[in-house]
Amino acid sequence: MKKFIVTEEQLNNFFEIKKAEKTCDDILMSIHRNIKYLNESILQKKINQDVINTYKRKNLITSKVYEMLVFKYKLINKNYEIL
Repeated sequence: MKKFIVTEEQLNNFFEIKKAEKTCDDILMSIHRNIKYLNESILQKKINQDVINTYKRKNLITSKVYEMLVFKYKLINKNYEIL
């Protein structure tokens, strides 16, 4: 049986990535629910922008979450505005 040696830095980095993925998934689920139940595109955009602003206000959008939302999902721009 092999033993894997993991440093504290690697462990902290792993937990930071997992928290970022969970927060990003929560944001995407909220936006998906808004799209599912709202018909007008103007109203959807305002509500989705409100979701982003709420997470930003609570300081839940860290640098990792920001990178995922901007580069991976292309959901917001660099000014935290919905595309």
